[in-house]
Amino acid sequence: MSTDRHGPLGHFDAPVEAAYQRWYIERFRPLGVAMAAASIAAWIVNPLIVLLFLNPEHVVAMFIVCWGVNIPVLLACIVYLRRPEPRLAIKLAAAVLVLTSVDTIAVLLPWIPGLQPTAFALAATFFGLLAPLIQLSFRLTLLIGVLVTCAGGLGLGFADSHTGQDVALALTFIPLSTLFVGPAMAFANERDLRARYVRERLIEHQRHLIRRYAPSTVVSRIEHGDDSIDQPQRRRVTAFSSDVVGFTAMADRIDPEALAHIINDYLGAVSDLIERHGGTVTEFAGDGVMAIFGAPDETAPAEQVRSAISAAQELQRSLVDWSRDWYAHGTVEPTNARIGINTGVVSVGTFGSAIRATYTGIGLQMNIAARVQAEAEPGGILLSNTSWHLVKDVMVCEPRGEVMVKGVHFPIELYSPL
Repeated sequence: MSTDRHGPLGHFDAPVEAAYQRWYIERFRPLGVAMAAASIAAWIVNPLIVLLFLNPEHVVAMFIVCWGVNIPVLLACIVYLRRPEPRLAIKLAAAVLVLTSVDTIAVLLPWIPGLQPTAFALAATFFGLLAPLIQLSFRLTLLIGVLVTCAGGLGLGFADSHTGQDVALALTFIPLSTLFVGPAMAFANERDLRARYVRERLIEHQRHLIRRYAPSTVVSRIEHGDDSIDQPQRRRVTAFSSDVVGFTAMADRIDPEALAHIINDYLGAVSDLIERHGGTVTEFAGDGVMAIFGAPDETAPAEQVRSAISAAQELQRSLVDWSRDWYAHGTVEPTNARIGINTGVVSVGTFGSAIRATYTGIGLQMNIAARVQAEAEPGGILLSNTSWHLVKDVMVCEPRGEVMVKGVHFPIELYSPL
């Protein structure tokens, strides 16, 4: 979806605009709760101060408005904002602002001439009205400004001639500030918020693309400024190697578009599966997948093997359902995979050039995992003896004898988990 902006405020096309509104509400929620809580504290204290120090004539009305109206409304606002999806959060905040603004004009200012009403109006308008007001959208702010201006006009019309010039100035200042200063600040704030949303969407899209080229655990460390993955280090890990049986024959039978869909579907599902079990995918080779457990997040070797076996078993079970879905793309028989697991010390880190590099493990133990995988039966899982020794006390495995594999000058004992 395009994030192009239209008009002075920078509105988006309908789908993106709806997503922006959800983002905006989520951003506003904690701020709205904080402002409502601060307002409650102010409405609790103000009538008490007036009662103790000024003893105004209509103090009962002030208590009714502050404690009987404003505080319950603000409490209800906080409860609503803490709901999972407060869709009316912005409209509710606007309504509360209008209510408290009219309260200020109709109740507080005319009754406290001894507090220098003009100065009080300046402080009350900025901290109690303009500051939260600019967090709303420009259109809502403009509407509130009109309503408060009308309330101020009515207040001037009904004001007693003995209220004094200070009260008249205060009743004029609040509406005019709300009508002109608030919308101007809200206009700039909304444009900035929309630009920020576009930047966040762009960064999110870039992260999504980066995660297609690098393991999620590696990307997360890069995002947090951890450069340890850039330095190769010796680490005892468990290597995981899987390969689809008969992939070449399947590729010859179906068209390239269907094959691309199957491969993307398979590799994406396997990557998610391995990462859920704590592994890190390091390589795709056609339909083959290479992964390591125990890097970059270090875990105990026995835990590595258990996680690798769990991932392998889930992969074999899932292939039954995946194969059924691929029949629609031209496959004619269930898909099987071979999986090999081996534990040993390798060099893990970022290998490559300054232009292109990859996070992987290098060493004989990685090759052994691939050789063990080649010895597995279709649909089978094989462990090397180094992996088996780490889980033999907690997992039943069947011996499969010794084999000599290419590139390894010693025999490898194989085991199959039951």
